[in-house]
Amino acid sequence: MTSALQCNSSRILTVDEANRIRAVIEKPSSRALFDLLLCTGMRLSEVKQLRDNPAIFDQERRSIVIKSGKTQASQAGRNVCLSDKGMQAVKAYLALPSVPGSPTGWQKNLIRWAQRARLTALPGHEISGNPTGITVRTSRKSLESWLLSAHPDKLPYIVLSQGHNEMMSIRHYLNIAFTAAERADIQREVRGWGCL
Repeated sequence: MTSALQCNSSRILTVDEANRIRAVIEKPSSRALFDLLLCTGMRLSEVKQLRDNPAIFDQERRSIVIKSGKTQASQAGRNVCLSDKGMQAVKAYLALPSVPGSPTGWQKNLIRWAQRARLTALPGHEISGNPTGITVRTSRKSLESWLLSAHPDKLPYIVLSQGHNEMMSIRHYLNIAFTAAERADIQREVRGWGCL
């Protein structure tokens, strides 16, 4: 059995792990939100922008235009580029738009779902309140790692879409040790990614 992947104490999901979590989420609106976060890499605060203004989703350009709410953001705004699954996830979310009242509530759901999906513990987290190491940032970190695994030649576009800089992306996400089978799953998961 392979060990769990992590970046800065947050779990990086494999496609299989994401599918296992998705399978235990009973509430359709929660599953739609989980898919949206995983397929877009958006933050919860950015999901509120989409919920409140669905027009920021541009189907033709396969992107979502986000305005940064961070005072020290590296970009004032960005185009979140979408894969084929990302397009489906946005449409499914807009049919059932919901945003948790707080990141803490979403974190508790993620921990419960990860345990129900029987994700392995992160080394050193076995006896903590969050043995799987899943956090509200897991979906962002997982997507960026997946994109860099599938498209290392598109680093500048990936970091702009995610709202990071190249140095951070290289240092944290480029060198995640996915297996060959996991990389094949990732290729299918992010098929069609990119802004037109």
